[in-house]
Parts: sequence; C-alpha cells; structure tokens
Amino acid sequence: MRGAKKLASWCSNYEFEDVIASVDDVDLVTLSPGSGFGPREWLVRRLGWRPGVRQLAAKMNPGLRVQSLDKDYEVFAFVCMHPSDLIYLNCLKGWKDRCKIKVCYMVEFYAGWLKEYAFHLGLLADFDHVMLCFGGSVDAVHGLIGKPVHHVALAVDALRFTPFPNPPARVVDIYSMGRRSEPIHQALLKMAVRREAFYVYDTIPGLLIQPMDYRQHRDLVANFAKRSRFFVAYPAKVEDDETRGQSEVGARFFEGAAAGAVMLGRAPKAPTFAKEFYWPDAVVDAGVTEEELIAALAKFKDNPKLVETTSRKSAAEALRKFDWAYRWKEILRLTGIEPSSKLLQREKQMQQLAALGEAA
Repeated sequence: MRGAKKLASWCSNYEFEDVIASVDDVDLVTLSPGSGFGPREWLVRRLGWRPGVRQLAAKMNPGLRVQSLDKDYEVFAFVCMHPSDLIYLNCLKGWKDRCKIKVCYMVEFYAGWLKEYAFHLGLLADFDHVMLCFGGSVDAVHGLIGKPVHHVALAVDALRFTPFPNPPARVVDIYSMGRRSEPIHQALLKMAVRREAFYVYDTIPGLLIQPMDYRQHRDLVANFAKRSRFFVAYPAKVEDDETRGQSEVGARFFEGAAAGAVMLGRAPKAPTFAKEFYWPDAVVDAGVTEEELIAALAKFKDNPKLVETTSRKSAAEALRKFDWAYRWKEILRLTGIEPSSKLLQREKQMQQLAALGEAA
C-alpha cells in the first residue's frame, strides 16, 4: 500500500514489509495510483457502504494501476490497515490463482466494528489465513468469516530503534507522538513552560502528517525515541469511542520498549500485555491529573539508576521478542513454512545484541 497511502500511521506497516524483504525471498508488489485515482477511490469506497450496490465495490478497481503476477508463489501476504482496504486488491491480477497460500495481516480492527464492516470482512473469503494485531477481535472475526484467524501482534524494527550497543545520551526528557491523553498533555505542557522538562510532541493533526519518505520518518521517530528518558504510550486509539471499549496494545509500546525509553502513560487491559511486558515499570502509570503525573515522575527524578535499569531491560526484551522478524516467523509457522536462514541469522543477531546491552 506504500504507493497509495502516505499517512504517517501507515509507515510502520511498510517497515514490516521491509523487514520481511530483508529476511526472506520475496517480490514486493507496490500498488500505485492510476488515472483518476482520487475520484474513483472515493466512489468505490462509498459503494462499499451502500446496501444493494456494495457488491459492485467488491469487483471495481479504485483507480490503481492494473498489475499482474507473472509467476507462481508459495505465499501471498497482504499487509493492510482496515477491512475496507481489501478493495485495493481488485487492481492486482492473478493473486488468487498464482499463490498457494494467501495471508492477510490486518493492523486495526475492533470487535465492535463487526456489524458495520460485515461486507468488507466478507472479502477475506479468498484468504487462507487472517492475522489480526488485536487479540480481542480474533473470535468475532472468525465467527463471521469461518476462516482461520490468528492473533499476531504489532512490532517494530528493533534494530532500527535499539539504543544498543552504544546508547546515546537521553537529551529529550519526554517524547510524545500520535494519540495522547489530553489532560496529561496539558500537564506536560505546563512542565515545559516551567522549564522542568524538555517535552517533544506533535503539533499537526495525524491526518495531515504524510511523510515524503517513510523510511526517513521511521528513522526520525527512532532517533527521537532512543534519546528520550520517557516515551508516552497509551492503548490504541486512546480516548476514542471507536474502540467500543476494547483496550489493545498499540504500536507505541513496541517502539518505546525497543528504544529503551521509560514508557509513561497507561497499560492496555489486553490479556497479552501483562504477559509480554512483564518487567517492573514496563509502563509507568501517568494517572489522569497533573498531581498524579508529577508523583509518577518523582519516582525516577532522583534515581538515574532506576531509569537506566528499566531502559536496558525494555530494550533487551524488545530485541528478544518484539521485532517484525518474529512476527513473520510466526506467520510462517501458522502457514506451515520453515523460516529462512536469513531470518534465523537476524534473530541470532538480536539475541546477541540483547545480551550485550543488558550486561553492560
């Protein structure tokens, strides 16, 4: 989707694809806009929501350049954000016939969306396996489509984000990107005004942030994060009614851990979170008021050793299990395919780097 979607929120998806390409023998098919992409995309998306005509959307090309697969493949993997993105595959000829196993990796879907996205989820019928990043949605989607649905969590390019082997100075006190708790943001702004903290945060609405180069954007995020003492992290779509009350592990937790920053915010209620982020102070609860925030930070203010210990533990654990290569390895396992030697070599490199960094 990198040729058609430029939003900053999609950049980690493209990072995943890059890691896959670095550890396996793949051809990357980039969907790119064709003639009349804007109005045609708008029309096809609108049709997908209208009963009676939505079946037309299942077959229409939303204005992308038509491409065809010219050989057979063992696996076809489609990385997307939402079920509505499945219409983009109408521009690609041969993916259903020339690929032995078809996998869809879907980043964002909440169980409460099931009814409104029923038509779009029906487009998953052509896939053999569906991988959802949100574990709380697996049973709901499986019950609707009847295909194997698995939980494969989000991740990060741990080698890009890690501060190891030579951690840089943490010159940024607090770094916040993406969604945030507004009361805590206001409290952090007050701290910045009082010159109590160097606070780095977004000032442009997410829908307007469209990096010219997604790799440069991910490098920038990583460089800020690995130079920050605290990294703001909240459950996916914090303070947004879209979640229908479902608390899930968003990308910020994997990015913050990989960068070795102390995460500040609120831990998700998803059962998998406590199991994966099990170490002390994996996430420091910022509370909901300025007083609670200050109290949470006070624990670390005069204890640089605690900051260092938490930082090294987080970065090491991310290298051991939060890299995108581990997600690809899990997808291969679920589809009955052995991992490549390049994947195993990357895994070994990260395990060694984790041990080196933690022991320093």
